Amino acid sequence: MKKVFNLSISNVNYFLKLVSILGLCLDLMLSGFFLYQIFKDIRFPAFVYKMRRFETEKLYRLLGVELFQFILINSFMRYGNPRVYLKGKGREYIKIYHEETKQSEGSHYIAMLFTLPYFGFYLVDRHYWLFLLLCGFCIFFNAYPSMLQRKNRLILENRFNKIIFPK
Repeated sequence: MKKVFNLSISNVNYFLKLVSILGLCLDLMLSGFFLYQIFKDIRFPAFVYKMRRFETEKLYRLLGVELFQFILINSFMRYGNPRVYLKGKGREYIKIYHEETKQSEGSHYIAMLFTLPYFGFYLVDRHYWLFLLLCGFCIFFNAYPSMLQRKNRLILENRFNKIIFPK
């Protein structure tokens, strides 16, 4: 497998490498989208979604999640998953939205897992700029959306705790 990878990526010019990495990124985006659609009812264990003590709105602001949210809302990406928007929906949708954030977060985790072999290939073959490009892509399209879903869930759990977790 490694020999095939070496032949396919090592002996081409930088333009073709860039095109191949962009194709890989598009493929990973579409794979994540389809995984979300297929496995939307599958959940990770509850501890994955549990909010940690250090997770605060201030932390997410410092990490730039609000800037990512602004970019997301004001770009083509807002059409990717319209179910994770609360605007224009009633209070009865809050509990459903809470679950949607878990589904979306989980699909981004799965998409991150699918990129790990490529990280390894690029590092082993010393294609550091491709590794960094893929890291940037993975952070922007998977890590930040996951953090945004966690931030949204944190806000929901703080403001609408009685709706989400009725006794």
